[in-house]
Amino acid sequence: MMDGWMGPRRALALGETKIFLYTAILRMGRISRVSKSTFSITPPLSLEGPLSQNAKLDLAEFLYEGKFTGPESIATRKGEIYTGLIGGDIVRIKRNGEIQVIARFGKRCEGKWQESICGRPLGMRFDSNGKLVVSDAYYGIYRVDVDTEVVEELVSSKDVVDGRPMMTLNDLDIAKDGTIYFSDSSHVSLQNSMIEFLGEPTGRLLKYDPKTKKVSVLLRNIHFANGVQLSKNEDFVLVSETCRSRLIRYHLRGDKMGENDTFIDGLPGAPDNIRSDENGGFLIALSVPRTEKQVLFMDILSSYPLTRKFILRITTVIHSTISFFDSIFPNEYTGRAKYYINHLEPAASIIPDKASIIVQLDGNGRIKTSLHNSVGRVQFTSEVTLDEAGIFAYLGSPYNHGIWRIRVKDMGLK
Repeated sequence: MMDGWMGPRRALALGETKIFLYTAILRMGRISRVSKSTFSITPPLSLEGPLSQNAKLDLAEFLYEGKFTGPESIATRKGEIYTGLIGGDIVRIKRNGEIQVIARFGKRCEGKWQESICGRPLGMRFDSNGKLVVSDAYYGIYRVDVDTEVVEELVSSKDVVDGRPMMTLNDLDIAKDGTIYFSDSSHVSLQNSMIEFLGEPTGRLLKYDPKTKKVSVLLRNIHFANGVQLSKNEDFVLVSETCRSRLIRYHLRGDKMGENDTFIDGLPGAPDNIRSDENGGFLIALSVPRTEKQVLFMDILSSYPLTRKFILRITTVIHSTISFFDSIFPNEYTGRAKYYINHLEPAASIIPDKASIIVQLDGNGRIKTSLHNSVGRVQFTSEVTLDEAGIFAYLGSPYNHGIWRIRVKDMGLK
């Protein structure tokens, strides 16, 4: 009896294997948005003059160590700190250090490898009415009343804008009239960001009109659109183009209204969020350094499109294989593998020098000063936020297990 079953079972197993391999090969050949052309990234500015290395960040102190992970963006109000964490929680840190969860947009999940379920809050700001506006990479843009904990959805990531949904909502800024300018980093989800880095630029700068409740596109084809910041007079808005180590300026008023140009290029690191220095200028967090001694992988691969495509093919077939097994037997190990295969965190972790750099620019894009580590303690900085009183600056991070804080008077801002 058993022998009679073995033939059909072998045939079925062989048939399913062939289908799987055929599907995997097809998926390998269907990688989209990989440019066949090269592109250039401006070499990093030399670490001299206002970019000279110093030990200013050595004066920073690490707070709330081990109490949470990934405080990407930070906002302050009435002496309290607000941030979003890996796992989807929006938290308030009270003056006495107590940490309270005030909102979440996704569902509870087992770990960060289920990020698409629990959500990933990124950029956040307080609006003129004291409401916290938060961009969640997977779910959308929300307004949170931090006193009542009432949550209102403003933009859903499922909304189709200019023919495609918003896959990685990242940072935002809010104009005086309530208009929200925000970035959609890529056509793929946050946990697959490596596809954007190795592929064609698909990031966008978007605008939410509070009157019409509609979203429109201001800029397209940004190579991982990231930090967003309005100028003091709101005559332009900046967006970080992380893959190209530069900031792009989009003019909102004046003779150049609707046009864009490069605000600063050749940054000595990967720019993340941009925030005001409260003096008409800007503070840029360079999450990892990019110098004459340390080039980042995009500096090398930008000239080799076939190599980029080959790497994406390999990671795609691995991801497809893991997804196949995960669909049959879902478990933490395959879930983690799916999460990390195209995630930026593994790539960031192997960079030798992880010490962040903070750059202060004036309103015209000229470098005024910079902050460095001498011992490399402050790493993976995503944002620099000054508190309301102008006493402390808080440093966000997508990976750190706490928040760095430094006194503004020790930063040497100009």
